[in-house]
Amino acid sequence: MAEQENRFDVIVIGSGPGGYSAAIRASQLGLKSAVVEKEALGGICLNWGCIPTKALLESAHLLEKIKKAREFGLSVQDPSADFGTVIDRSRRVANRMSMGVDYLMKKNNITVINGEARFKSPGKLEIHSSEDGKETVAEYEATDIIIATGARARALPGLDFDGSTVLDYRSAMSLEKAPGSLAVIGAGAIGVEFADFYRSMGSEVTIFEMLPQLLPIEDEEVSKALKKSFDKRGIRCELSISESKVEKTDRGIKIQYKNKKDEDQSAEFDAVLVAIGIQANTENLGLDLSLEKDRIKVDERYATNVPGIYAIGDCIPGPALAHVASHEAIRAAEAIYLNRSGKDDIHYEPIDYDIIPSCTYCHPEVASIGKTEQQLKDQGIEYSKGQFPFTASGRGRAAGDTDGFCKILSGKKHGRILGVHIVGPGATEMIAEMQLGMEAELVTENFARTMHPHPTLSEAVMEAAAQSLGESINI
Repeated sequence: MAEQENRFDVIVIGSGPGGYSAAIRASQLGLKSAVVEKEALGGICLNWGCIPTKALLESAHLLEKIKKAREFGLSVQDPSADFGTVIDRSRRVANRMSMGVDYLMKKNNITVINGEARFKSPGKLEIHSSEDGKETVAEYEATDIIIATGARARALPGLDFDGSTVLDYRSAMSLEKAPGSLAVIGAGAIGVEFADFYRSMGSEVTIFEMLPQLLPIEDEEVSKALKKSFDKRGIRCELSISESKVEKTDRGIKIQYKNKKDEDQSAEFDAVLVAIGIQANTENLGLDLSLEKDRIKVDERYATNVPGIYAIGDCIPGPALAHVASHEAIRAAEAIYLNRSGKDDIHYEPIDYDIIPSCTYCHPEVASIGKTEQQLKDQGIEYSKGQFPFTASGRGRAAGDTDGFCKILSGKKHGRILGVHIVGPGATEMIAEMQLGMEAELVTENFARTMHPHPTLSEAVMEAAAQSLGESINI
């Protein structure tokens, strides 16, 4: 009986959005499934990433809104943040979401195995766990195993994270108090979001980036609009830096660098947040997997070079995004089902990685999908451009939130949507409409002619599409 309890059709290593989604989909398809997790259910995303950071940002954005209360005819005396309570709320939100994953595991009859997994052979796992100081090792078997081990913050060479002055995203959301001054190294989504949050909490914040713009993968106009907004809020942005050196001192952190004018500069801070990318958790798995740098190579059905072993999410090449991982998870589980059953009763369609939405939840928000304007120019693609500013949005004006715009890029000949770039209020919600349109191969006219309710922020999509056709009413 014990042997049967330790044998499954599918075992998933990791319980983040990719891991738990894979286990649920496998269970829905009638496969006996288990998930291995060494920490809390939900992985980094639910516990230390997507969810708690958004809780922190909601507190920050609400505080910024309250500071503008007089503009709305309201009187509020000296609004300020209780930093510890803000942090505590984010932890409660994360804990509730983790409990939700536990509920989903029970609902879908998925066995949760606590511990750290290591392959004994392709179909066998050793699970190492510790309780009350006692180490135990148990063996589990599965016909198919999905690796969803995720990734962790990448450290600067020679500068280890210490949780107090040298921070990664995890320690940055559990400090006891906000640092008086904070350096943020890296202007990607994580760096920008934490810069936004800590500035609202009262820290003096400076972002350092080697490339010439904030959010380097985003459209240049979007990045310029975000920098303009950050400049107004007092977030200093040192872009195009070179020859940087970061070192700990008795007082905190010292950063030496050359600015974009090639001038030698030096600055000191109470703490530094390192947000220069991630490193996949692919060491010590005990299996000879084919890697691309630190990430596991897979085919279009997420199979690795080892039969019966699949991999998804941040530990494989591609966008390190929770929504990507969860969709890869579903497809990996379906691929396993189709291979095992020999049936064709579900439609399997690979993910189109050219139309993955990207979201950054700073204020103003940033969201995009498809090609940037520069990419279209570099590829020699003729395109039409429509752009609608939120200063012309009735809802934006009513909300007192008018920074930014919606930009739609479409093929000049066929009208198909090639790229959408939004910076401003509601950007991360509006981008889903554009993804659906691109998936359905709609053209610009479809968006221009689709009635959007008034007054809404989403009218920006309609107006930008109409503007590219020379038909915009409100600009």
